[in-house]
Amino acid sequence: MRYIWIGSLMCLMATGWLSCKKMLDVDSTRAVTEENMWKSKNDAWAGSFATYSLLRAAMANENAYWAYGDMRGGDFTVTKRGDLQALRSNQLTSNYPAMDAWRDWRRFYAVIAQCNLALSKLPGIPDLDNRYARSEMKLDVAQVRFIRAFTYFYIVRVWGDVPLIKEPFKGEFTASTREDWNKVLDFAMNEATAAAKDLPWKFDGTNPEQQGNYRGQGGSHWQSILATRGACYNLMAHIAAWKKDYATALQHINTILDNKARNSYEYVTNNDQIVAPSGTSGSTFRGRTNWNIFQLDFNIDHAEISTTGQLEYWTLRYPDVPKAEAEIFVTKDSILNIYSNSSDVRASIFFTDMSSMQPMFYKLRMLDGAVRNPTLKFFNAAIVIFRYEEMLLLRAECYARTNNVAAARTELNLLRVRRYIEEVPATATKEQVLDLILEERRRELIGEGWRWFDLMSYGKVPAYSRLSNADVQNGGAYWPMSKNTIGLNPQLTQYSFWK
Repeated sequence: MRYIWIGSLMCLMATGWLSCKKMLDVDSTRAVTEENMWKSKNDAWAGSFATYSLLRAAMANENAYWAYGDMRGGDFTVTKRGDLQALRSNQLTSNYPAMDAWRDWRRFYAVIAQCNLALSKLPGIPDLDNRYARSEMKLDVAQVRFIRAFTYFYIVRVWGDVPLIKEPFKGEFTASTREDWNKVLDFAMNEATAAAKDLPWKFDGTNPEQQGNYRGQGGSHWQSILATRGACYNLMAHIAAWKKDYATALQHINTILDNKARNSYEYVTNNDQIVAPSGTSGSTFRGRTNWNIFQLDFNIDHAEISTTGQLEYWTLRYPDVPKAEAEIFVTKDSILNIYSNSSDVRASIFFTDMSSMQPMFYKLRMLDGAVRNPTLKFFNAAIVIFRYEEMLLLRAECYARTNNVAAARTELNLLRVRRYIEEVPATATKEQVLDLILEERRRELIGEGWRWFDLMSYGKVPAYSRLSNADVQNGGAYWPMSKNTIGLNPQLTQYSFWK
């Protein structure tokens, strides 16, 4: 995976995706020119893996993944930081550097630009380098298509209508209008569907789509960190569910479950392994487990640790990191409200120091002990995009939405009893079951980037924020665009709520 960072640097230099205008008129003697890039197997590796790198950078930048997914939902309380307080209270046009970064979608379009470029270049490389087999090229193309599909799905949930760019830039930047989000998601669905056909369930050499070691590594090395057929079907299920097509979403999830023997997905082995206190292997956020379907890796073994850019930077304090106070925490009253059943083991696993005024969120705590520094702590928790328990909660919702309430109760109970909560009574109505599923998603997925999107999907934003139904209709649940983005592209228009 070291090719991720190398590939990112090479491709930035080669394609100039940040230079909508010429920034330098002097030819560089150090940069890899586009004429000398995309010629060999190594170029293909670097160029395709760069899409993973850029996506991870976009998600980690200023903790964007959690800013979009968790902070507006109200579960976390802010101690002092003004930008986080503005974020939590939905003041998204506030003048803070971090807020400027969160409003700016250009880092996600950098991912899309790299995907578009890779998809145009990869098919030609086997003719230039016979070491790069066409079967391997198909694998790389499929992975890039998945990354592009997921990126579009993600930014639709953040910004709603967004520009749909399918081809690499040629010369100067061309301004684009916002496309209806349904059209963008249709494109993402088609991309994920196409990618699924050419991807294996596992990169372990046992599937016809991928045989032998992939890039010199066995299946355990690639577990949950590469796009797979299961990740594609999971993405397709989420796209369909966001469009309220729950029957189709259910079909995609059932396809995954019908192939469990091939993908090996399963519930977390035991409750403690949702997060290992020491950050060791075998826990959800250390990753590469059978219960993680797709993750963006931060791994000490590949020099991918960080001092910022992850949720721990906001949630931890002394004695874990050299800070007297965390930036955010969940109040004791909120913890007792969320985990109202005393037998629910997650409250004690996810939180510590409950006797203090500011309990510490311990669910994500991947501190690396191999790097010794008296003033810095290094984080290497993965950004978990899809995991098995989340998928089954989505399945329960799809059952309920399609009026199979009994199946929804059964699916929900499978998780509840694993966390030592009593089963949902057989008398529960469809509406009650849906409310219980949303509550269970809150308990299980807290701090994993789902909460705000769940509130949007369930139509519950006004109940958990200062936004009214009219505000939501006028675009208040989405993010505003940055002034820089609008300044560079005059064809873009802001939602009326943010004007």
